[in-house]
Amino acid sequence: MNARVPSWFDRAILEPRRSHFTETSGTAVHYVSWNAADKGKPSLLFAHGFLGHAHWWDFIAPFFIDRFRVFALDFSGMGDSGYRQEYSADVFVHDLAAVVDAIGTGPSVVVGHSFGGSRLLQACATFPDHLSHAIVLDSYFKLRGDTLPIVERRPPPRPYPDWQTAVSRFRLVPDQDCEPWLLEHLARTSLRQTHDGWVWRFDPKLRNVQPVEGEADLLTRIKVPVSYVHAECSSVVSADRARDIVAAIPSAKGPITMPCAGHHMMLDQPLALVSLLRALLA
Repeated sequence: MNARVPSWFDRAILEPRRSHFTETSGTAVHYVSWNAADKGKPSLLFAHGFLGHAHWWDFIAPFFIDRFRVFALDFSGMGDSGYRQEYSADVFVHDLAAVVDAIGTGPSVVVGHSFGGSRLLQACATFPDHLSHAIVLDSYFKLRGDTLPIVERRPPPRPYPDWQTAVSRFRLVPDQDCEPWLLEHLARTSLRQTHDGWVWRFDPKLRNVQPVEGEADLLTRIKVPVSYVHAECSSVVSADRARDIVAAIPSAKGPITMPCAGHHMMLDQPLALVSLLRALLA
């Protein structure tokens, strides 16, 4: 990393963290902790977006260890979690619930971004006793009357011959501006080496999964307190969609708009996101 990397970022990613595993339906689910021994504090869990992993929170989560026991998970088929024969939206909801159970000490506050936020909304309806507050960051959700596009089946990506080539091919989906040092951190933590070369840390089968599937009327059943945050410049969730999602949830507050933020708000406005989350968690 170059000399322009800010000191706050270096401090955050150097904060010690530990790996843990739990299991659901015979599949290992990986999660990390920053201060799991602080059992006198309430638990705060971060959930990543589609084809992401827990490292997306390396530079956000440590800002909350003063008040919370802080964790981040890898959904099935992503990061260091195990692969499954088949995937559905319900699988990921059970992943989230299993990690909350493994954390212990009662219901958790959960922050979910994009795909992780959609699965969090499903968990609010399915496992309400596991959650004390859901903070949903720019997550799309199916509403009544929606017709979702058919996911085009794509061949698995080919392994890259060397690490440098793989890092150079890393792209955000959807694309948006990002500081080079942040993009490099995500690229480095998104790769693993196999005997064939370097590959991305997700199950290739996931590329053929619909990341936004969900029951259209589920939102009306949610009783867990929900705070919905919308990125003003999002290419995934429009302002109207954000308002409609909030209107469908009886217990929701928002949408709270992050000005000038793109969909990956932790990348273009990381410190602003930290400040907003602190306010919502106060």
